[in-house]
Amino acid sequence: MIRFAGFGHSHIVALAQGCYDLAGRGERFGDQAFEGHFHYLYGETLTPPIIEGKLNPNIIEKISEAGAQFIMLSLGGNEHSALSVVQRQERFDFILGEAPDLPLDPDATILPEAVIRETLRETMEEVSATLRAFRDAVSLPIIHIEPPPPLPRERVLDHPGEFFHTVIDSTRVSSNCLRYKMWRTQAKLYREICERLDVFYAPIPKEFFAEDGTLAPFAWGKDATHANPQFGEHMILDALSLLATRLQPGG
Repeated sequence: MIRFAGFGHSHIVALAQGCYDLAGRGERFGDQAFEGHFHYLYGETLTPPIIEGKLNPNIIEKISEAGAQFIMLSLGGNEHSALSVVQRQERFDFILGEAPDLPLDPDATILPEAVIRETLRETMEEVSATLRAFRDAVSLPIIHIEPPPPLPRERVLDHPGEFFHTVIDSTRVSSNCLRYKMWRTQAKLYREICERLDVFYAPIPKEFFAEDGTLAPFAWGKDATHANPQFGEHMILDALSLLATRLQPGG
């Protein structure tokens, strides 16, 4: 039996439900059953995740209770949406260095990519600190699941309550392209953090992307920012495969 403990913020819900659905169908990884114990980090006893510079002892207790062989994390992940879904009065865009041919908004102020990176990095400080605290506290393998790409503009307009408190102003909703660029910039930062901390990083497979870089419709969750249990199922199996490969001699 493969046992692991999962911790995270809102994106952990799809992973948990996906894992429970797989287990309910009797799915196995290779010749082994697997069991995940998932915990929302805003739960009463798990927040704040860092106490006096160290991982909350209640988190460590949950890991021990699960008999975990590894830890799965899905921390943060919506920083890109918070910064880019709704444009302010002065629209912005930027050139993504790793894909410079992606289109630009002709009516936007073009910001340096470095400004975007540093702004995202600042919003990710708490997540980065939590990742470090996990790494410092446990010797188990840790894998971080890449957050899903943005859902498209029409999905935001269908679920405006997350971003508009009163009147919906569709002209302020950013293009799918800008939001995809923001997500890619954020994902690169997450990957860099994980590499520095010796944390495995599980990227989103190509089949989960629509042509414009947004999340494919079959994986949409019930709101404007999250994926569904089908996405969770796939990422659970991908994470198990990644760990199995990396932990083999020479992996």
